[in-house]
Amino acid sequence: MHRARLLLLAGWMLWPISIWAQERATEPLRFESATVVQVDPGTPQRRGIPPTDPERLSLKGMTLTWLVYSAYEEGMGTQWKVQGGPEWTDTTKFSIEAKASKPSSTHELRMMLRTLLAERFGLKVREETVEPEVYLLYLDRNDGTLGRNIREWDGTCVTGQKPTSDDDPYIPRCASGFGGPGLVVDGGTMFVAGDLLSLPPSWGFLGGKMVEDRTGLKGRYSMRLEFKFGPWAQAVRSPNPDETSKELIEAVRDQWGMRIEKGKGVLHVVEIEHAEMPPEK
Repeated sequence: MHRARLLLLAGWMLWPISIWAQERATEPLRFESATVVQVDPGTPQRRGIPPTDPERLSLKGMTLTWLVYSAYEEGMGTQWKVQGGPEWTDTTKFSIEAKASKPSSTHELRMMLRTLLAERFGLKVREETVEPEVYLLYLDRNDGTLGRNIREWDGTCVTGQKPTSDDDPYIPRCASGFGGPGLVVDGGTMFVAGDLLSLPPSWGFLGGKMVEDRTGLKGRYSMRLEFKFGPWAQAVRSPNPDETSKELIEAVRDQWGMRIEKGKGVLHVVEIEHAEMPPEK
């Protein structure tokens, strides 16, 4: 009886400690300090989280819509859409300077940014997933071999710069994007390849549809796609993508050993249900 009473007492003593531990485990990540200021409407529009010190986040000239994109998108992927909110969410620009208490990954900085937006903007969102028609990227060859313009990443950057230390699968380790002969992916995953093919220079040829990875490949690669993409700022959705996409799809098959087919994809929607202008501090 005495032993049973001791065990029961120990259980009561451990119960609040367990609850405290659970609460601590779910406590949102926060910046150690942060300032949010409204900036001049003429400030150039910025999108995405630029590479910064791992203890700091510096976002300049961003609307609340793009701040939400930065906080909720994985690597600014095109598989996310932010919508809703007051009219000013797409017009008023802000700059944020924030400092973490210790070196943090890009994902952790995003989670801190979510907390900051909730606290300073009173931001409340609803998340849902829809399945739009997209283009899906598959391996094209039965033996799994890749095309002539793709190889496993060797850990170095073509530019000679040092690779980023953040191993987020949604972000390339080296500079990647459109330019030169077409499209370059350096130290990126297949998610990155599909994501870049979903951006305006490629998007126009494909009728505004995203490209999502279905290759099953998990590593990082150095990839080059020689193709004459249109200027980013002049991208126009093709009214006849079945025709305009043929040349791009053939280039992907020839140079990467992959095929692009229509199918159902995944789109994460973040609906802004409430937001208010922040106090400047």
